[in-house]
Amino acid sequence: MPAAKARPVTVAEGWARDPGVLKGLPTPGWSALADAPGLTVHGPDGRVWFDRPVSAGREWWRALRTREVLLLVTGPFTGVLDFRPAAAAGRLFLLTTPVRTTHSPRDTGWGT
Repeated sequence: MPAAKARPVTVAEGWARDPGVLKGLPTPGWSALADAPGLTVHGPDGRVWFDRPVSAGREWWRALRTREVLLLVTGPFTGVLDFRPAAAAGRLFLLTTPVRTTHSPRDTGWGT
């Protein structure tokens, strides 16, 4: 997700530049709800950090249901072409959060 003023990123809330964050447990206080095609992410203070449809394939939704953890990546990029330079410069922030899904694949059509 590209960085946005409406979605502040602070180290105090669990954001990290170190990919070692992926080895630990999900960041305390964060939560996500996946209700295809939408995804809602809440920060530690309960505010909505992200609430939009997600363009993702069946494998992504299937992995989300199986792993029950979501990796959020944000930083100074506005699209796919800006992502690699931001990553190469070490300017991305990472955070993991538990995610709950609300429907079975048969209900939503997003995977089997």
